[in-house]
Amino acid sequence: MPRKLLQLVKGLYNNIVAFNTPALPTGGLSFFSGTQPPRPDDTAADLKEELITIIKNKEIVPVYQPIVNLNTGRIMGFEALSRGPAGSPLHYPLELFRVAVDNGKLLVLEQICREAAVSHLTSLGRDQRLFLNMNAEVVKDPDFRGGLTKTLVIRQGLNPEQITFEITERTAITDFDSFSKSLSHYRAQGYSIAIDDAGAGYSSLQSIAELRPNYIKLDRSLVHDVDKDPLKQAMVDAMTRLAAVIHSKIIAEGIETADELAMLISKGVHYGQGFLLARPGLPPPEVSPAVLAIIAECNCRDVQTKSGSRKGLGVNIGEIVEQVPAIPPATVVSVVEEIFTQEHTSGIVIVDGDRPVGLLMKDKLYYQLGTNYGISLYHRRPVERVMDKHPLIVNAELPLEAVSQMAMIREASHLYDFIIVVRDGIFWGVVSIMSLLNKITNLQIRRAHNSNPLTGLPGNWVIEDRLKELVETSEPFAVMYLDLDNFKAYNDKYGFERGDKVLLLTAQVLSRSIGKSGSVDDFLGHIGGDDFILITKPDNVPSLAASIIGLFDREIKGQYHAADLSKGYLEIKNRKGQPEHFPIMSISIAVVSNRLHKFTNYLEIAEAAAELKKLAKQQTGSCLVCDRRRAATQTKPHID
Repeated sequence: MPRKLLQLVKGLYNNIVAFNTPALPTGGLSFFSGTQPPRPDDTAADLKEELITIIKNKEIVPVYQPIVNLNTGRIMGFEALSRGPAGSPLHYPLELFRVAVDNGKLLVLEQICREAAVSHLTSLGRDQRLFLNMNAEVVKDPDFRGGLTKTLVIRQGLNPEQITFEITERTAITDFDSFSKSLSHYRAQGYSIAIDDAGAGYSSLQSIAELRPNYIKLDRSLVHDVDKDPLKQAMVDAMTRLAAVIHSKIIAEGIETADELAMLISKGVHYGQGFLLARPGLPPPEVSPAVLAIIAECNCRDVQTKSGSRKGLGVNIGEIVEQVPAIPPATVVSVVEEIFTQEHTSGIVIVDGDRPVGLLMKDKLYYQLGTNYGISLYHRRPVERVMDKHPLIVNAELPLEAVSQMAMIREASHLYDFIIVVRDGIFWGVVSIMSLLNKITNLQIRRAHNSNPLTGLPGNWVIEDRLKELVETSEPFAVMYLDLDNFKAYNDKYGFERGDKVLLLTAQVLSRSIGKSGSVDDFLGHIGGDDFILITKPDNVPSLAASIIGLFDREIKGQYHAADLSKGYLEIKNRKGQPEHFPIMSISIAVVSNRLHKFTNYLEIAEAAAELKKLAKQQTGSCLVCDRRRAATQTKPHID
């Protein structure tokens, strides 16, 4: 592992410990929000007796909290959390396990908790995992290696590949060599390993470096208000980079607000867990459609930010849906099989009223029916017993490229499943992966054909669509039309090849200015020749114009010969053979905004800009001319 990266994470960790409030208490195997202090009249002897009774009668009740894929919204697994009997002084896990440790009963208590966690889980998808927390001391105990967990797992119809041992950091690991050997025993059987409480434990970084866990769970103390704390954001960044180095995945615990969720998604955190996503429950809870919509919106926003485009290819997923049969969950499998036989479809959506609750692909059904006793087990059962309860469901307004990203990171066995599309939560239709990729490919080819071959910037087709979109929105916008003064004279004197270099330079100047003074939503296009267009927010115009003019006026000098620069003009003979003087190239900017004027058609924007460009061309040197309710007023921006 790179030493510098480890040192970076350690430094950030130390800063967070120093400057942030103490971590909230967490409990290894059985963390559950809230703690209940022992009653004043509960003596140590009373608590010990209560513990012995709980162990003897196996009075442990598990609850399950979903761990959610923050890209797709699918539930990748559940963490099993344990509670003692209701009303007992040992109902809450922190006190329960403290008393177990004090009385030397930790091993037997954790065995009972594991047994309860596995036996009460009635259903777990083939691609889902069960996270079983355990104390580091238990893992090293020779009695733990007896195979009880594997027997329980197999008896429940699961396999070790679906089980993750979550090692709590509340106890220090002192002998990593011995501990690693113990973990190797379980890894060899297919189990995976997670390090819990990363960022709040005794030796988080050393545990990660030594054990190379499959999952790193960020403690809730790092997640709480991460959207407001740059130091915590830096820590999440560093932990995500560290996870990539050791081929691990990050799980953020304790997500409670949409802003925290959005920040974690933007930082590339893989999975999340917390009350915002779903509270622990028995039976295991689902993720609500409202939360799925938040995840989809955050991912869409993240894709748009990284691509620098608000609408991307300009087509939403709802525009390419197709219709397939939709049936209620109580429909028996034999009827579903008849539908597949009669209809030319490879998938069926299961709906509760108008809202989708599951998906059944044809190949998945026949796979289950083709197993031993598959017909007898499922043929007369309701379809909800065999459907995928966690399909990819997206809002109809999401752009194609955002949905494509979400679809392509699904588990391999679901990669070609239908994407279910909803509008306001109501089933709207489905999109197949083939249809989605074909549409994106065709749009990209069309855009490539329309892009300017010299600068690669979007051409007139994309520009026209963007202007139409502006007219339809009520959001404030400013359209900056930019062209070069005396460009034709430069071409005539230096040739088209040098002229092309000037156009490329101009495109670079505009891009650099957007990066310096614009925003991620800004749009840059090349109308043709020496004409460009930049769409931004009205408040960005002064700083953008100043940056563009300052950069252009400085950089353009490098495109002239020294002799021409010293004169300050080019001397070119006109058609009559008479010499004419053309000043050094400058850039004119005409700005049209809807802040003071309402446009009903995108052509009106171009007409207003044409008037302003005429005024700008009358000025000497680079200038900015803004629209003031059709009254064009020249302003000279501050030039850096």
